[in-house]
Amino acid sequence: RCDPFSHDFDSSIRHPAGQRCRFCLSLGIFVTMAEYYRQSAFISSVLAGFSFTFAATLLVGAGRHRAGAWAAFLALAASIGFLPVTLGMTFSAVRAASYPVQFNLVHAAADPYIQMLSTLFLLGIVCLVASFRVSGWMRSRAFGLATTALAVPGATLIFAALRPVLFVSRLP
Repeated sequence: RCDPFSHDFDSSIRHPAGQRCRFCLSLGIFVTMAEYYRQSAFISSVLAGFSFTFAATLLVGAGRHRAGAWAAFLALAASIGFLPVTLGMTFSAVRAASYPVQFNLVHAAADPYIQMLSTLFLLGIVCLVASFRVSGWMRSRAFGLATTALAVPGATLIFAALRPVLFVSRLP
């Protein structure tokens, strides 16, 4: 029999029979949830920094071009959308590490806080892809059409890739 206090949050501990006890199996799920929150925070922080840098580059390079101003605005909106996700997921990782029993996939899917963060993340993605789309129009009409043609399927593929890992409330 495994004593929960005899090992330190390592889900790879093997028992004499070669099987893990219920505590070790559930511990692996809890560590996974904390890692999900940490990785979400990391990805959001990278995207926030990229969005802000892209906006700054557009502000300097666009001059008085209207498409450049809109692209910079959308990139800043994306950055602002990613920043609360970074903070929220970081604090969720701390909470998941502190109270592992309360944080699992079922609770994450039903938690309105995580749903709000997932919605903000998707909003940031939409604004970032839209800024890529609009920024092409600064160069020429042909380049604008090309960036628009790439942004639409790109956004669709991004949403398809994120669908299994984001918890957004479904409309009735």
